Amino acid sequence: MEQTEHLAHLVLRLANAGGLDATLDALRDGTLPRGAGVVPRGRVAAGRTGVVAMLKELDAVWSKYPSTLDAFQLALMLRCIAAGARVQRERSPDTEVVWTGPGVDGSYLRATRQVVQDVIQSSQAQLLVVGYWLAGRGDAEGIINEIIEQIADAVTRGVNVTMVLDMTAEKKDGKNNLETLRELWPNNVALPRLLTWEIPANERHLKLHAKVLVADQRDALVTSANLTMYALDRNIEMGVRVSGTSAERIAQHFELLRQDEVLVPFQ
Repeated sequence: MEQTEHLAHLVLRLANAGGLDATLDALRDGTLPRGAGVVPRGRVAAGRTGVVAMLKELDAVWSKYPSTLDAFQLALMLRCIAAGARVQRERSPDTEVVWTGPGVDGSYLRATRQVVQDVIQSSQAQLLVVGYWLAGRGDAEGIINEIIEQIADAVTRGVNVTMVLDMTAEKKDGKNNLETLRELWPNNVALPRLLTWEIPANERHLKLHAKVLVADQRDALVTSANLTMYALDRNIEMGVRVSGTSAERIAQHFELLRQDEVLVPFQ
């Protein structure tokens, strides 16, 4: 293993074992010099057996560097590695796999329907809903009616709601998503901002096919499921819920599409 990479692994292991801060302090104050023996390593480890072994390993790696690399400089290297690892962890998204489909023993994936509701209900400032197909009142179990009511409730809470919907595809009843939304939307609540992709007339195979929800640029669900009863409760569908930077980038991407007028207000 290359020396710097070896140091990076040691930093993570020392941090996980609770011995990194003591190691950095000992390097800086000179109580853990190059070639330190069992006694100084034991003082730094403070009874943590695993840390004693890691400190011996650290000294072995240190010995491969030029003698001009003193303890203070090594401490600085280790601190920079630890800071870089911390930033990377903070920027790495938490993920959760989301599922619609028949139940199977041994699987504990959360249901798409529940996660959709969680994302909507958690929104406080902004909510983005992107979809291809929106079910109508024919949804006998009332699932989509409930989802739309929750989106409308977000509007009444003062959440800035944007819905990006395909407005070209007609359902069997001859209606499009806008007409279906108006049927389901509460009469006493203003409609949210509605955007769509105006597909050129000669591109009949193109579709606004994404299915995405983002709350407050921090919590996002990207899924294969449309806003229909079958997709949220009975089909086999799969999605991933992400938080942090990835959710923010998803929201920003759709905002850039709006700014570039790829997505436009539905006329």
